[in-house]
Amino acid sequence: MGKRETTVQFIEQRMRRLVQIVEPEAKELLIEKGGSIRPYEEHLYEEYLVCYWPTLVLYWPADTFSVFVVPLEKKDNVVIFDIFLLPDSTQELHIVYDYRLSSPYGPFEEYFMLRVSQEHEYLPRTL
Repeated sequence: MGKRETTVQFIEQRMRRLVQIVEPEAKELLIEKGGSIRPYEEHLYEEYLVCYWPTLVLYWPADTFSVFVVPLEKKDNVVIFDIFLLPDSTQELHIVYDYRLSSPYGPFEEYFMLRVSQEHEYLPRTL
């Protein structure tokens, strides 16, 4: 595993993150534990976001444990960006990203996905 810089946070109030896609298992777990998912609607948020893909807003429940991971070296594959351990859960959720073409002729842009962690990726337990 490459070098990483991490920031650990215990979420005391509901917090949101933006992603382009959510795997069904991750959606089920997030909602079951008190989170929610809504479509991103530009007029509802104070910041302006240029979205090349449909975007979703994830709301994390209070008492979620979060680890923000910054890879210190560039990779050409999927990168774990954020790790979440929901209240009363042993299963981690990961926000990962890779780079995809934003259009047939456009630049590569970060594409974020929420997924259930894979067996070899239980990072908070190893930090």
